[in-house]
Amino acid sequence: MSFFKKLTETVSKGVSTATEKAQQTVEITKLHSQIAGKRKEIERQYNEIGEAVYKAYLAGDLSKAENDVIPACQVIADKGRDIDTLEDRIRELRNEKECECGQRVPFQTRFCPACGKPFPEPAPAAETPVEGELSVLSEDAKPERAAEAIEVYPEDESADDAWAASRGVPDAEPIVHEPQPPAKPLVQICTACGAEMPEEARFCQDCGNPMYP
Repeated sequence: MSFFKKLTETVSKGVSTATEKAQQTVEITKLHSQIAGKRKEIERQYNEIGEAVYKAYLAGDLSKAENDVIPACQVIADKGRDIDTLEDRIRELRNEKECECGQRVPFQTRFCPACGKPFPEPAPAAETPVEGELSVLSEDAKPERAAEAIEVYPEDESADDAWAASRGVPDAEPIVHEPQPPAKPLVQICTACGAEMPEEARFCQDCGNPMYP
C-alpha cells in the first residue's frame, strides 16, 4: 500500500471519528435541553397543584381542588416517563447505564460489579427516533476531503518515488509511526466463567459471581 493511500485512510478515519463525536455531542445537548424543558413543566404543575389546594382550603372544601389536581398529576407522570426515556437515550449514546446502587458501567454489562445486581435485558431499539434526534449521516454526506486526496494522489508507486526523490531520499518510502496502544489496566479473572473483570470489581459483570473471597 502506498504512503499516500495510508495517509488518505488515516485522514478519512480521523474525519469520520470526529464527525461521529460531534454528532453525538450535539444530540446529547439536545436531549439535555428537552429534559430541562420537561422538568420546568413538572415544576409548573407542582405550583398549580399547590395553588388549587390552597384555594380549596380557603373555600373550606379541599375536594374542590380535585378537578385541577388530577390532570396536573397525570401531566407530571407523563413528563417523568418522558425524562426517563431521554436519560436512557443519553446513556445509550455514551454506551453506559446506571445501577440502582449508583454505579455506572458499560452498556453491555449484565451484572453490577459493585453490588452484583443483574441488569434487565435491554429492550429492542425503537424504530421511531426520539424527538430532536439527529439522523446518522450517510456515506455520501461525509466530508469530501478524503475523496479529493485520492483523486490528487492515486495509488501509484511512482508518486511515492517522486515524493522521496524530491527530498533526496530516492527509492525510500517514508516511515509511518503507528500510535502506541494504551497500557492494559489490571484485571482479575472470574473463577466461575473465566471473564476478565476490573481489579476493583466485587462481582463478575458477566455472570454475577462474587469476586471476593
